[in-house]
Amino acid sequence: MNAPRRLPGYVEALCLLALAGFLGYLLTAGNYWMYLNPRFRAISWGCVAVLAGLGAYSLARPPAGATWPRAGLYVLVIALCLVSELGLDRWMRNAGVDATAQSGQEEALPSRVRREGVEYVRINLGELYDIAARELQGKTGLPYAVRGFVRRSPEMDARGEFLLYRTALYCCFADATAVGFRVRPEKGAPLPEAGAWVVAYGRLARDKADAQAAEESLGGSAFSSVQPDWAFLARDLEPEQAPGMGMMYEWRSEEPYAF
Repeated sequence: MNAPRRLPGYVEALCLLALAGFLGYLLTAGNYWMYLNPRFRAISWGCVAVLAGLGAYSLARPPAGATWPRAGLYVLVIALCLVSELGLDRWMRNAGVDATAQSGQEEALPSRVRREGVEYVRINLGELYDIAARELQGKTGLPYAVRGFVRRSPEMDARGEFLLYRTALYCCFADATAVGFRVRPEKGAPLPEAGAWVVAYGRLARDKADAQAAEESLGGSAFSSVQPDWAFLARDLEPEQAPGMGMMYEWRSEEPYAF
C-alpha cells in the first residue's frame, strides 16, 4: 500500500536529479552562455550540488506530501528544459552558427596593440562608453582599439559614419542592452559592410549628436544606448570574425580591459 503512495515522491526525486544533470550538462557541454552570463557559473555549480543532494535525499526518503499533480509539474519542467535545449541546437544549426560561435570562448589578448607606430589600448564598447560618459581625465584622449558589429543607415552614410555596437549581457537576455558609438572613418575611407564585425583603431572626439542621430541605433530598440556626446574617430578599420556571439559579459575600470 505504501509503495504506490510513495511513487510521486520518487518521480519528484528523479526530476530533481534530472535538473541537476541538465544544469551540469549546460555548464560543461551545453549552451549555458545562451541563458546566463558566464560570471554565474560558480553559483550554478552550487545549484547543481544542491539539486543533486536534494534529489538523492528524496530518493532515499520520498516526501510524504508528494502528489501526482505536483510530480506532473516536475516532469513538465524537465520536458520544457529538454525541448528548449534541443530546439535551440536545431535553430543554431539551421542559422549556420558554428561551434566556435556557440562556445563563446576566446583566448586572452594583450591589453595593448601596436599598429602603424601607434600603441592602442584594447577596450570594449561598454568600458569606453563609461569613460566618455564620465569624462575621465587622462583617459578620454588615449588611442583605443574597440570592436563590434556595424550598423548603417542612409542618414549615417550621408554623414560618413556608422554605428559600432555590442550587446551587453549582465545577467540574462531579459536585461541585455546594446551599447554603441558613432564611428567616423578618415575622410575618403570606405564604410564597412552592415553587419560586419570590425576592430576600429582611433580616438574619442567630442561630437554631440542630435536626438535623432543618437537614436539611429539597432532598429529603434528601446534597449540600446548610443553615446550622444562623443564619437569615435577611426584611423583604421580591421574586419575580423566575431568572437562567439560578440557579447560583452564584463566591464573593468582599469587595464587590462575586457576587450
